[in-house]
Amino acid sequence: MPWNRVTFTIDQIEEGALNDMEDRFEAVFMEAEGPPDMAIFSDNDYTDGTISFYFTPGCELDCENIILFYDAEACEPPDIDDVFLFSGNDDALDLLA
Repeated sequence: MPWNRVTFTIDQIEEGALNDMEDRFEAVFMEAEGPPDMAIFSDNDYTDGTISFYFTPGCELDCENIILFYDAEACEPPDIDDVFLFSGNDDALDLLA
């Protein structure tokens, strides 16, 4: 199962896209009873006016609708030094390189 990345612009975040994604994820996460491999990581900093969010492979089944809605793209796992746990189970930190 791949990692998936969603990237938002500053304008999208100001318009509420990030809060909406977080609310959707939290509802799914709670319904799934907080699996240890389900989390979203975020870049530490904005790059060129955007910031990316990374769904762990454990999100793929339960969060499929969220991943599709935000047009996420498959990606490699982010580097642990470049991201922080945005939402989900902190056990997922073990999935990072």
